[in-house]
Amino acid sequence: QGERAARMLVRAIRGDYKPATVTQRVPIISPTVLQWTGASPWMDLVQRALTWEAREPDVYVNFFFSFPFADVPDVGMTFQVMTNGDPGLARRVADDMAAAAWRQREALIGSTKVHTIPEGVALAKQAMASGAAPVVLADHSDRSGSATWILKEVIEQDLSDVLIATIADAKAIDVLKARGVKAGDAFDMEVGGLVDESAGAPVRVQGTVLAAGEGKGQLWVVVQFGRGNVLVLSRYLVQVMEPGSLSGLGLDVSAFKAFAIKSRVHFRRGFDDSGFARTILLVEPVEPFLGTVRLEGLPYQNVDLKKFYPYGDPKFP
Repeated sequence: QGERAARMLVRAIRGDYKPATVTQRVPIISPTVLQWTGASPWMDLVQRALTWEAREPDVYVNFFFSFPFADVPDVGMTFQVMTNGDPGLARRVADDMAAAAWRQREALIGSTKVHTIPEGVALAKQAMASGAAPVVLADHSDRSGSATWILKEVIEQDLSDVLIATIADAKAIDVLKARGVKAGDAFDMEVGGLVDESAGAPVRVQGTVLAAGEGKGQLWVVVQFGRGNVLVLSRYLVQVMEPGSLSGLGLDVSAFKAFAIKSRVHFRRGFDDSGFARTILLVEPVEPFLGTVRLEGLPYQNVDLKKFYPYGDPKFP
């Protein structure tokens, strides 16, 4: 795509490509965690755009599924089409893409189930008991990396063989580094939370340090606790996108039945498309904090959700 864009830019500079663009908004607003293009129906829109680009010379289709956490008037799904001096063609393609999205609006919004964290952890426990492991618990909403909601539920619901990676806690990391933390040390600290209300309260973890070391610009501390559970502490938010990155911490990923990670869709390639996980559960806190799929719980000032599907009944086109 980069080479394609560069070639078009050179042509435009030479005067061989005269951009004619059309932008078409669609009154659909969706949480980013739903916008996974690795499967239908979101993939269908990608394929439709690629079909138009293959069918018509010099057509470029861009689409923006919407970033609902921007409280701006022009939020929402948008298609932009560029052609070589043919605004009529650009309009036809933009209208076709918009109409296709509108026809699939119910499927788009209903494509992914998101559970509250207590529900998700309970479902993970059931899946593990029924042999449907490995399980991925993906907290898509944690923006700080410090949220302790899953850790709290893993302890309270007494799960075993769960790898939680990671909880960000710069203060704990600094304390441990000052102590000269090493494998075999006893561990008894409150971790996580406190960054803001979405992170929850700190949770006390008692266990043993399995490993500690520098890597990728920060100190990593791996703690074993409970019945075969492991917690990875980091200085800042880390999105674990594939099991192999956990192996790099000296962990045997085959020893775990569940993986609790902080990610929206980025983990799909390594855990889902690869066939690694048998059960995938997207989760978020009970309350609708920033990052939630329950957009009606956010204090918008510049966006009227009733003007967008599925929160209202807008007319389109």
